[in-house]
Amino acid sequence: MLSGPLALPGAAVPYAVAARFAAPDRPVIALVGDGALQGGGLNELITVRRHLDRLAGLPPLVFCVFNNGDLNRLTWQRRAAAGDPLIPLSAEVPALPYARWARLAGLPSVRCDRPRQVGSAWDEALGRRGPLLLEFVVDGEAPPDWAAGPGTHRPRRKAVRGLMGSAG
Repeated sequence: MLSGPLALPGAAVPYAVAARFAAPDRPVIALVGDGALQGGGLNELITVRRHLDRLAGLPPLVFCVFNNGDLNRLTWQRRAAAGDPLIPLSAEVPALPYARWARLAGLPSVRCDRPRQVGSAWDEALGRRGPLLLEFVVDGEAPPDWAAGPGTHRPRRKAVRGLMGSAG
């Protein structure tokens, strides 16, 4: 499910909780950006913690967080409109260690900050029962498909290294 045309940030977490209760026998995966998670999803994870006893034995309920330190959709909309992929970040979000936050809240978590760990991170997340927060530290300088139209160029490598250094 998507909040698509509403452009509602943070809908993935409550949608996933609702999906879990609606279909308790199926795995549920929520894909959420770090800005959207900070915009309300962290509070919803407290609700998940409150119901942990009901959720623990069920199939995986994975909250997959893409940590890039930016409200990336807004940044890339701005970049696409200007035709310039090197416009600086539009709306940085405060750095937060999401996997550690989840553990402090009493939820299991996995953090992945290296491409070679992606498969094992998913294996761990999907191999468990109950809720889990899966944090991926990602490169916010890679354009989304919808922003990578004609004339869009990949950013200079130096800028990508600088961003990854601050996000990791």
